[in-house]
Amino acid sequence: DLENIPAFWVAGALFVLTAPALWLAQVLLFGFVAARAAHFVAYVTKQRHEVRATFYTIGSLIVIYMALHALWAVLA
Repeated sequence: DLENIPAFWVAGALFVLTAPALWLAQVLLFGFVAARAAHFVAYVTKQRHEVRATFYTIGSLIVIYMALHALWAVLA
């Protein structure tokens, strides 16, 4: 969890400060939480690495998108 949850807090806060469309914010923020929950379930049920990595990657891509969105809003 320490790999991407703190990054989510920072990127999410900056993302929200850019006043994105409500639907986009909901999809990304809830999507991250769903991906982390799915990763947790996959980890606890001892799924293969590929399954866990898929959920981890989805969460990471959401964080990256939010950070780039915030950066773009500042630079544009």
